[in-house]
Amino acid sequence: MMQSRVPAEWSEQSAVWITWPSQERWWSSCRLEALEAFAGLASKIAEYETVKINCPPEGAREAERLLRKAGCAMENVLFFPHETDDVWCRDCGAIFRLAGRKLEAVDFKYNAWGGKFEPFDRDDALAAKMAAACGADDIRINFTCEGGAVETDGNGTLMTTKSVALNPNRNPGVSQSDAEEILALAYGARRVLWLDDGLFNDDTDGHIDNIARFAPGGKIIASVCGPDNPSYESLKRNLQALKRASDADGVPYDVLELPLPDEPLFKTGADGKREILPAGYANWLVVNGAVLAPSFGQPKSDARAREIIGSAFAGRKIEMIDSRIFLMEGGAVHCLTQQQPAAQANPKI
Repeated sequence: MMQSRVPAEWSEQSAVWITWPSQERWWSSCRLEALEAFAGLASKIAEYETVKINCPPEGAREAERLLRKAGCAMENVLFFPHETDDVWCRDCGAIFRLAGRKLEAVDFKYNAWGGKFEPFDRDDALAAKMAAACGADDIRINFTCEGGAVETDGNGTLMTTKSVALNPNRNPGVSQSDAEEILALAYGARRVLWLDDGLFNDDTDGHIDNIARFAPGGKIIASVCGPDNPSYESLKRNLQALKRASDADGVPYDVLELPLPDEPLFKTGADGKREILPAGYANWLVVNGAVLAPSFGQPKSDARAREIIGSAFAGRKIEMIDSRIFLMEGGAVHCLTQQQPAAQANPKI
């Protein structure tokens, strides 16, 4: 029997899914700017492959208008009338895997990062709807997790954080060994690399896709920062652990350091106090022929990140996506998207 496997993100893709921010409460103070940013992101993806958009019928007309305004290649856009509670398709959407050429959809239970934001029942149902839209088998797993919480190299190794996967706000009483077994089976992996936690003030409790990512050729790109940043101690421990790590075949990783933006980003909370935002360049999306990486309006930091990411993805164009408006709600490019592998997913440059 062929084992199911979630391919590496840099494998060939047939599409990328996003969720359109159709509810007025999303980015209510800067809604038009946010919608235009979503249209820009979708349009950039459509330059490289098909974009599949979760969007209820009442929001599709506005979405199409803004996509056309952004110059989107509409022949590469498909709308699906899926109702959602929020926009973070990476976390609540289907995690696609392959069993040979057969497409399957891993469907974890979802509770909005430990019940922080209600309601979330429509988001919990989204993965099954995406699976049905693709003709994929829906593999419902009795374990609460999010797509941004787990990173795979597609070759037997996963990365995740204890602060998420072992958090009692997701799976009370679960042991590390039990969580490891569940994740390894879901992703088709043989080894799980555990980091302690993620960026300071991350609503997700510390998703891996903001702090450490796999890249082709046995590389890991790890977020780092200076001692004045509140994430310093956490990222320092993570870097030390990754430099000691090896893959499922026992081969050590080549670890590249990716600094956070030089200047922290903030927003003003409901109580009037400034809150630091979890800004990190590791929240990129790989598409066919390119990497879409977040930028934060800091030319020096953004250029440095582009160079480092480019060195790990030779042969791909590095496209920087201004993610400051996305970050106001807590995420960036990777958080908003979910790739669908091609039926025959072969690793590409």
